[in-house]
Amino acid sequence: MPKKPANKKLDITVNLVPQDPFFETALGRFLKWALSIGRYIVIFTELIVILSFASRFTLDRMVTDLNSSINQKERVISSYGDLEKRFRFIQRQIEDYQQFKQESNLIDIFPILNENIPNNVVFETLLIRPEAISFTGSALSQESLNVLVNNLQLNPHFSEVSVNKIESRGEKTAGFNFDMKAKIILDAKK
Repeated sequence: MPKKPANKKLDITVNLVPQDPFFETALGRFLKWALSIGRYIVIFTELIVILSFASRFTLDRMVTDLNSSINQKERVISSYGDLEKRFRFIQRQIEDYQQFKQESNLIDIFPILNENIPNNVVFETLLIRPEAISFTGSALSQESLNVLVNNLQLNPHFSEVSVNKIESRGEKTAGFNFDMKAKIILDAKK
């Protein structure tokens, strides 16, 4: 005879809720599925709403800080507006002074140059810049050319006198053609 198992408890579940035959149909199963998934969708949506609501405070604070920073920088830039106007005015004055100085250098150099040119020397081209002078011309004799070179070298208003070219004017015409350069020093004592 077979032995009876010792007192085992049997798991019995009793469902007192009657089963609705509607949930056995296709539409019923779809609605049951939609309601269970819908809960998760509602919970996920609520989490997104809560996170966006919480992040709004951070974003509002960032916008406020950015606006105050922009306002502060605008005030700093506007405070430099007067300085920029004064700077530009002074810059224009310096440019005007430099142009005037250059023009005065050009005017002052003519009498000095005229004193050092012998009578039988003729300039063909004359280029005067604020820092240097260069000219080409002709001298009727070697002595005139030597006097011109010596006068420019001994004059305190000229330095680094250089003769770039000396050539004879030809057999039929007496004299020499020359090309010279010199630096201008107008601050020298007169």
